[in-house]
Amino acid sequence: MTEHAREQEHSCGFVLFRQLGEKRYYLLMHYKAGHWDFPKGHVEKNEEEEETARRELTEETGITRADVLPGFKYEYEYEFGARAGHGLRSKLVTFMLARTDEYEVRISHEHKGARWVPYSRGIHMVTFENAKRMLSSAEEFLRANHELVKAKFKGETGGKK
Repeated sequence: MTEHAREQEHSCGFVLFRQLGEKRYYLLMHYKAGHWDFPKGHVEKNEEEEETARRELTEETGITRADVLPGFKYEYEYEFGARAGHGLRSKLVTFMLARTDEYEVRISHEHKGARWVPYSRGIHMVTFENAKRMLSSAEEFLRANHELVKAKFKGETGGKK
């Protein structure tokens, strides 16, 4: 650690997907900074991780319905900010896996676009290695737990495409 105190930030979000029959589509956000990533944001005081992920999803996409799948949580940490006069900061990012039947996305001021994409495209679109590993883990989890997905969402029709 340097002479500057290290600050810890915490963000939460969803790896959000839609299931249409046997096809699965993930929501990727195109941030104004140019990168593609998943919807997420800072945890506010006294807020639980899932509350943060839901709030951020609604703020960034307008999507209000998301069902969290139990058994999947992906976390990573990175450091940033060691510039003149600023201490090194650490950020913990926590993602949960959630499914929605909503299709329409209303992007926030933080983004310049959004797309629903299959895994085969999404794995090449996401910008950061952490996001690639996370998407890969989410897809592996869903493939391995196909019955969980079917059981949890057996009443859904999949919505419109």
